[in-house]
Amino acid sequence: MTARATQSSDILIAGAGIAGLAAAIALARAGRTVTILEKRAASSEEGAGIQIGPNGSRILQTLGVADHLASKVAHPQSIRVMDGLTGHPLTQFPLGPDIEARHGAPYWSLHRADLHDALRTTAQSNPAITLRHAAELTGATQHGDTVTAHLADGETLTAPLLIGADGLWSTLRTRVLNGPPLAFTGKCALRTVLPARDVPPGISLTDTTIWLRPKAHVVHYPVRGGAELALVAIFDDADLGESWAHDADPARIATRAQAFPTALRDLLLTPSHWRQWSLYQPSGPVPWVQNRIALIGDAAHPPLPFLAQGGVMALEDATVLASLLHGVPDASIPTRLVEFERLRRPRTTRVMEASARNGRAYHLDGLMRRARNAVLTATPPHLFMRQYDWLYGWKIEDNT
Repeated sequence: MTARATQSSDILIAGAGIAGLAAAIALARAGRTVTILEKRAASSEEGAGIQIGPNGSRILQTLGVADHLASKVAHPQSIRVMDGLTGHPLTQFPLGPDIEARHGAPYWSLHRADLHDALRTTAQSNPAITLRHAAELTGATQHGDTVTAHLADGETLTAPLLIGADGLWSTLRTRVLNGPPLAFTGKCALRTVLPARDVPPGISLTDTTIWLRPKAHVVHYPVRGGAELALVAIFDDADLGESWAHDADPARIATRAQAFPTALRDLLLTPSHWRQWSLYQPSGPVPWVQNRIALIGDAAHPPLPFLAQGGVMALEDATVLASLLHGVPDASIPTRLVEFERLRRPRTTRVMEASARNGRAYHLDGLMRRARNAVLTATPPHLFMRQYDWLYGWKIEDNT
């Protein structure tokens, strides 16, 4: 194989997911030219639902992505918390107009494929952005004031900056920055999307609903403007296996659903197709920056999915990094990357810790479960939501 060397764009980005596409858009708006390297040969429609809090929808509006989502987003009116043993409601927290008035931006739920499509459409409409498919990054080397990306077909591309937005299974994190391996948490997430017409009685089509039971919980919420319902069931159950993005056996889910309340059991028995994403976390501290290489999004700080903020943290990363690089000479890029980590690591660490705490609280049993339920029932909803002002109220102008 003959190696081909290319002097690339101003910035290289590995990965065309939420983090990579958002970073490309933000950087292009800041005056940079960008090449995105995506290992897949074509865009993937795989995925299920995603929730975007006000701190994320505000960014999508700023980046010009929101216009492409107008008919695709749903606007959950509340978060309903249900006892997954008895089927009784525990509490209901306001979203909809209440959270938009509080934070100046809406709370959205949508299909991941719709979000990817909107980001991709926005990126491809910008002449400063080049999206290359079937461009698999296998490594990178640094020499002086440049970094060279090595692709699987032997091609090399040289630029002053390489951003790793290649997700949980990041090549840059493991092969280049020598980050720690991933460890299986013993938890498995099973996801699907149902047409609203197939949803059984007793299931809300207008709210985000969380059902809490020992060692498991289920979340569902509207997507595609309310035409479909996204559904995720998460189990503390290593017997489900460690597969990532593979089809799951509906019979195994049905077996676990038999003891659930009637409405929830019927919902879990309805889908004929599920996908499994077993949950992993880095087994140690992750290095974010090495001279002219930086990680963003799940490549740097993958949270467990119990705060619905993984995608939103990627959006925040993208806008902060672009702001720090606006008008900066290439010689200053390494110091700007250090500043990026200084600004972002404390917040993303707080999100990861809060996500992990939620996961533990959701799956409590015995006396601790009853105590949790009592607190949820007794706490005034608006007071409870105030605890998340630090999360949803984030604005870039306050953090750069």
